[in-house]
Parts: sequence; structure tokens; C-alpha cells
Amino acid sequence: MAITTSLTDELATAWLTGRARIRNYHLTTQGNIHAALRTPESAEAGEDLWEYVVTNASDDVLQVVAGEILKNPTRQLIIAADLPEETQAAGVTARTYAEKTKLRPIGVDELVMVTDMSEQDVEEPIVPEQFTAEVVRNDDWYLVAFRTTEESEAGPDKLAARGRVAVVDGTYAVFDQIWTSPDFRRQGLGSLTMRYLSSLALESDVEQGLLIAGVEGQALYSYLGWTAIGDVVVLGHPDVDPKDQWATQTFEP
Repeated sequence: MAITTSLTDELATAWLTGRARIRNYHLTTQGNIHAALRTPESAEAGEDLWEYVVTNASDDVLQVVAGEILKNPTRQLIIAADLPEETQAAGVTARTYAEKTKLRPIGVDELVMVTDMSEQDVEEPIVPEQFTAEVVRNDDWYLVAFRTTEESEAGPDKLAARGRVAVVDGTYAVFDQIWTSPDFRRQGLGSLTMRYLSSLALESDVEQGLLIAGVEGQALYSYLGWTAIGDVVVLGHPDVDPKDQWATQTFEP
């Protein structure tokens, strides 16, 4: 399998499938519009938490989806598109789609990134003595969490980092919810988490890794051999405060 270097709907479908599995979302597809029903524990009963995902969508498709969000303020739109030929300033892509859809940007400057999994280490990494790795194996996805031990200056049993990876169609490894506690950053835990998750995914001989990288994680993933192939923008209803949305990165005009 040749590693995909352009953002195809097949690749987007693989990412969404893995993401939905990890997050327990209900995923449906109609044409080139994907829809995922978010089911966070904090959701109120009956709350309409659909998010739409489109890849390299035409303006007509964007208008259709935007119309649904304007009628349903709790819904969101995720747009994934090929990288522009020339590097753009931060926020430009978000502004462009905001103007087209009349929606508010709430997640900006994220990237679709891929890697050749054959270049990743199949062996579980050595975990420093001040941490212990906890692994949870589910159907076609894994969670790894690092907690402190008695050897840590912070004391034992503190959650330091965690992440998840799903195996899709035996081919793709979809990484999601990679997180390091602010108290434990710049200690190599991000790399450790990715290496450990890769070793778990490679139990299934996956060929291609896939993730969505926020601004803070892009340097790490590039260092680990990942390549950016697409932009990601998250948009919401213009009357809903971004602080009330789930997107982790708030757009600043």
C-alpha cells in the first residue's frame, strides 16, 4: 500500500471511523457528508450534538451543511481540505471558510498528518522508572496511560499522559486524544505515548498512521516522522460562544 499524500475521502473515512470507535460516537455517511453523533458524558438528555465532517467540499455542500448548523446551534462542522500551495498566515483558512458559511471558527490551524507505520518501532518502549504504563485493550482500539510511581518527585499515582489508537480495516492506525498533563510536559512523555501506541497498533500490521494535530503537537509529530497533508477547521453557530464549544483551540480574530 502506497502511503497517501493527498487528503482523500477514503482517508477521511478511516480517520472518522477510528475516532468514532474511540469516542463512542455514532457515525453515518450520506454522499460526501459524514455525520457523527457526539455522546460525551456531560451531554444533557436529548441534546443535539451532531457534528458534520466534509473533505475538500464544494461551496454548495458547505452551504447545505452550514444551513443545518444555523438551524441547530449545538451542531458543528469540521472541514478538512488539501494544504494550500503556498504557506498562509495563521487563521487565514478559518476566515475563508467562515466567510463562505457565515459560521464562527472555533478550532483553527489544525493539520491532518500521516506516517508510514513500517518506519515506527514495533517494540514497546522502555518506560522510565518514575512512571508506569497502564494499557486497556478494547475491540480494535487501545488506550495507554502513564501514571507516576514512588520514584517520581510528584508522588505516586498521578496521571501524567495518555492517548488512544484505533485500528481500522487492518490498514490504518488512527491516533486520537493524545494528552500530556501541564505538570509533566517537556519530559518526553508525548513521544513515549506515541511510541507505545504505535507498538500496540503494529500488532495488527497496520500500514499508515493518521491523526489530527493541534498547533501544540505539530512540532512533536513532525519530529517523529509525520507529514502534514491537509488543513482542518472547526466551525460553529455564530451566536454560540466558542468557550461553550468542545473544540480545544479557540479562534482569535
